[in-house]
Amino acid sequence: MKGKITQLGVTLFLFIFVSLSFHLQTKKAPWVDECYSYYGVWHDSFSEFYDSMLTGINFSPPLYFLFNFCIQLVFPTSIEQLRIQSLVFIIIGIVLSFLLTRRFFGATCAFVVTTLVASQSNLLLSQAQEARHYAMFFACGAWVLYIQSLNNLTVKKYKWFTFLGHFCLCQVHYIGIIFSFLSGLAYFLTSKNTGLWKRVPISIALCWLVSIVSYLFYLTEQKSVLNTWPKPNGLSNLISSYNDSILFLTIIIPCLAFIISSNSKGNTDTLPKEETSCSRPVIITSFLWFSVPFIFWLISHISQLNLFVDRYFIPKESALIFLVAYGLGCIVQKLTQKEFKSFPMLGNLALAITLLLISTKRSAFGLNKDTNYHHSLIIEETYPESEQPITLDEDPEYFPNAYLGKNEYLFALENDRLIEVYQRFSSKIQFLKK
Repeated sequence: MKGKITQLGVTLFLFIFVSLSFHLQTKKAPWVDECYSYYGVWHDSFSEFYDSMLTGINFSPPLYFLFNFCIQLVFPTSIEQLRIQSLVFIIIGIVLSFLLTRRFFGATCAFVVTTLVASQSNLLLSQAQEARHYAMFFACGAWVLYIQSLNNLTVKKYKWFTFLGHFCLCQVHYIGIIFSFLSGLAYFLTSKNTGLWKRVPISIALCWLVSIVSYLFYLTEQKSVLNTWPKPNGLSNLISSYNDSILFLTIIIPCLAFIISSNSKGNTDTLPKEETSCSRPVIITSFLWFSVPFIFWLISHISQLNLFVDRYFIPKESALIFLVAYGLGCIVQKLTQKEFKSFPMLGNLALAITLLLISTKRSAFGLNKDTNYHHSLIIEETYPESEQPITLDEDPEYFPNAYLGKNEYLFALENDRLIEVYQRFSSKIQFLKK
């Protein structure tokens, strides 16, 4: 009975998450990075796709763009459809995180933690609305953690699953190889009964070799290197990076509810299983992944390299789900060994939905035309009335305004190919050739 309630609760939560994400997608104006995604995806031939992948760091590594390039050869795509795909990847990552947590801590604990984290994570909700590759990055991270929990690398198919998972993680974003390396480090630290060269699975080491060679090729062949925009890296930004994932105060609520509602029947469903050779690497990997924002924050202060951007670290959300479940399980195990009723699960579901609704309301406020930066140039007579056409010059900030503006707004560009792509994207845009 409890298993059915858990499945129903997870399904209901995911349905509400999808519905609210769709609602926010309809309010969100396209912005320049989504247009880059569209530009990187839509090509008539592989040679055109190959050339675009070498035009800048926004398109490398190319897994996301290659995946969607192949799709659009059969089914023409749009920014709206790419956003829906991102939502699908977020759901896949959440489900994999739930399955991973359930393996070690039982369905009840997995349900509580997964819904709490997913309902509070600004990253998951925001990237479920974006036509970008970070949702795929999250799903690949969850996939790698789930594969690591199987820890049966003596079986040939698991070796291939491990290689493929890590390879996808590395090829969807440059920071992916950092997460893959930290996962390999966890194997190294926990495989004390084997030789130094055998501690890291050969499938992961092979992935690193292939990925590093491909990275060197991408970086040396690119015609321009983007990603030079300034990134805030103050202490408050570091704290926000973690605080925007979950408010740890909310963990107290399910703990108290579990303890108060316990009865005398023995149960191990929500208690962490005894650590085994397969659980230790996942625990260490999750801890290392969760520390990635702090590591990059330190790097940004001791060197000129500043890559401190929240969405670059989105795989840590899957690690956070596992870590919170581990912590919650340890707390409950120390305080009680009794069975937990289903009522707290329903209360937790109500709390998670409430938190998700609050986040959606806040996001919707930011997407309102009266408060949205992308609309601010064309609303409430920001531009004076004029009988002459108003020209919006160049990329990036003026594009959404040209897309949503009146007929007298013209979008001026020099690049014929870019004009062609934008015209294909929407017939609403009027262009002026410079």
